Amino acid sequence: MDAVSNLIAGQNEDFKGVQFEKGLRDEVEQLEGTQREVLVRKLTRFVGFDLRLDVLGEDERLVGVLTRIMGEPPKLFANQAMLKPPGIGREKPWHQDHAYFNLPMDTCIVSAWVALDNATPENGCMHVIPASQQDGPVVHFNRRDWQICDTDIARDRIVAVPLEPGGVLLWHGRLHHGSPANRSDKRRLALQLHYVPGSVETIDP
Repeated sequence: MDAVSNLIAGQNEDFKGVQFEKGLRDEVEQLEGTQREVLVRKLTRFVGFDLRLDVLGEDERLVGVLTRIMGEPPKLFANQAMLKPPGIGREKPWHQDHAYFNLPMDTCIVSAWVALDNATPENGCMHVIPASQQDGPVVHFNRRDWQICDTDIARDRIVAVPLEPGGVLLWHGRLHHGSPANRSDKRRLALQLHYVPGSVETIDP
């Protein structure tokens, strides 16, 4: 959490991956410290900018589980810190992570979502549709975000996944998942690490 705060505060001048909640950029420029931090939506590609975050992505226990799932050692493909500011944190509509990645369609992508705050249904914990990755790739549309069409969601199968700090959720890159808006007075901070088999190469967009 300290590493995330330091990157948001600009303590590493080389890091340019801070994104704020939509429509708040002008307001943010006038703020400092914790006032500025609570309006952050996302950090992108933080690996390589703080050793504490680098070490987490290489954790032996996590890499061991991923190796068993993939059948070979994994490599880190993408990484973000995902924040939902209290009261204003937007939803993340239903989607498949694979839709955002230039990777072969049969790639075993595994995402690890690490809760740093308590993630609850009230502040926007992850929601999933179990086994939906078995349905294959789904067309995404640019509406509120790049998302699965709202009418294509199996709403009777949705499961909320609350986590305590330090809890980890793993899912397949084609699993249907999303998170609701944060209407509570508590922030929701998590790290998201996306892994692929070490032998996989990217493809043309």
